Amino acid sequence: MYYTGVLMAQTLTIRLGAEDRAALEEVARKQGKGLSSFVRDLAEAEARRARREAIRADGQRVMAHLAGHPEAGAELDELGTPLTDLA
Repeated sequence: MYYTGVLMAQTLTIRLGAEDRAALEEVARKQGKGLSSFVRDLAEAEARRARREAIRADGQRVMAHLAGHPEAGAELDELGTPLTDLA
């Protein structure tokens, strides 16, 4: 693969049973999409959800670590913590 400064998408091959494929094709058709586009949209949405979940878990680990250090706790009290979830 040739790198041009833009990450190139890679092909993913999956096997589906006939019933599963037919069900997904029907949903895709109702949304005006082809099966590949529909499945790609599902996969991309799940990848984004998984990345957000990992970021939240990292943040929780950091906060748990900081909670064990009084000086860090004092700094958090002074600066505050985010009040909104950017999900």
